[in-house]
Amino acid sequence: MNTDLLRNIILAFTLFVVSSGCDLFSPRTPEDPVDEAGTFLQPDTPEQVVENIQFSIAELNPPNYTRSLNTSIMFSPTEQARARDENIWGAWSQTEENQYFTTIAAAAQFATGHELVLTNQSISIITEDRFEIDASYLLTINHNRPDVPTTVQGRFIWVMTQGEDGLWNLTEWTDREVGNEPSWSDLKSEFIK
Repeated sequence: MNTDLLRNIILAFTLFVVSSGCDLFSPRTPEDPVDEAGTFLQPDTPEQVVENIQFSIAELNPPNYTRSLNTSIMFSPTEQARARDENIWGAWSQTEENQYFTTIAAAAQFATGHELVLTNQSISIITEDRFEIDASYLLTINHNRPDVPTTVQGRFIWVMTQGEDGLWNLTEWTDREVGNEPSWSDLKSEFIK
């Protein structure tokens, strides 16, 4: 095949593609970015897990809240909450934790001022890959259920563990009431029903 013929074939094909209105080289409509919404720090330390939980509460972000929890999280409610709703707590897992938080986030989606404030914190190193955080908490979630408190308080013990990937998550959670004040367990029981 001679080169003039080959050049003419290529030129004819190119003219055909261009004249047929093919959008082969035109810009395409950009796709939405694939990223997690909200603030989430890579949990390289137990403190970053605490910050991620605080961010997920402030931003009402269930995916980031769940990312902070171990898939086998163990939750122990306050004694009062256990006595009041014993059936709720027997099989509490990450699924129930996510369900409670997703439900409360939906009930508070149009409000602001959600926060978790911690005081009187102490951190204990159990082993190099296991930390315990003992703290008093004041949790405010401005939801729309008038019969449920928007602010609860108490004391918790969170056990954080480090996975094989080097990242930390919340593995064990023990909630304790302070006097007769509503606790985080009370809030969970109302939003899991």
